[in-house]
Amino acid sequence: MTVRDPVMLRALETEDTATLSQWYYDDRTGLEAVFGAVMPTEGDFIRKCNELFELIKQYTARILMVELRGDPIGFVLVTDIPVSLEMARAHIYLMPSKRRYALRVSEAGITEATKMGIQRLIQTIRSDNASGIKLGKRVGFVPSPIMTMVKELH
Repeated sequence: MTVRDPVMLRALETEDTATLSQWYYDDRTGLEAVFGAVMPTEGDFIRKCNELFELIKQYTARILMVELRGDPIGFVLVTDIPVSLEMARAHIYLMPSKRRYALRVSEAGITEATKMGIQRLIQTIRSDNASGIKLGKRVGFVPSPIMTMVKELH
């Protein structure tokens, strides 16, 4: 029987800002997908992080670093947390070379959200992200009966 290295979730620490900045340079596209915003400069990324930190202070968001064998490989982000804890939005970022751990990270993130008292998680996945959809279904997400439509305003 093969023993799998556990993924661990932990609170964000001050030293993690350097790691986040490095991930921005290594995988800006991946971070933009998680944050839902285009961030062409590191300054834009830092502003987006500061917005997130403000939400954390207001208890409407939570970020946990994901570690494998003591090394950070990504983060789990829960946003849009209402006081009622009725629902929240789930996000996962993993370094491209560590995305094979997505199932374990998803399960750990769901466990943490359950401990937080959240009753329902919402996951937004692009319709062309087949692997993300497959993963979501594997951990128990089901398609919403509500269709989201978008209109670009230029």
